[in-house]
Amino acid sequence: MKKLLKRLKQDERGLTLVELLAVIVILGIVGVIAFVAIGNVIENSKKDAHISNAQQVISAVELEEATGDTVEYPGESENANAKDLDSVGELTDPWDTDNNGYNFKVGRDDSDEIVISSDHSKCSFPATTKSDLISKGREICNSSEESE
Repeated sequence: MKKLLKRLKQDERGLTLVELLAVIVILGIVGVIAFVAIGNVIENSKKDAHISNAQQVISAVELEEATGDTVEYPGESENANAKDLDSVGELTDPWDTDNNGYNFKVGRDDSDEIVISSDHSKCSFPATTKSDLISKGREICNSSEESE
């Protein structure tokens, strides 16, 4: 009987404190990497939403003109907030948790193509055409935070 108990006692296996700490450290490192990766995905999706909103505004202006309405661009008339452009509506800001809206600046370039610009603090870009928005995507966003 003693021999059996002695043999069972020798077969006891478990994890040492060092092994447990090593596992916890590894899980912590994996968690930090995942947290950073998810943060980048969220930021990129917000930039994508901003660019998509700009494309939709251009599409709305094109549709408005296609129906035969005249679109007055700011600066073309005394009214800086042209009525037709206001009808596009205020868009939900992807970065603002209070869901405050923001607006784009829409106009025409020298070749009479519709251009849009954004002065948003998280994603700003100069007067840009719809095709440039499509081809460059979120890369067109210039952030003051990235340049610092």
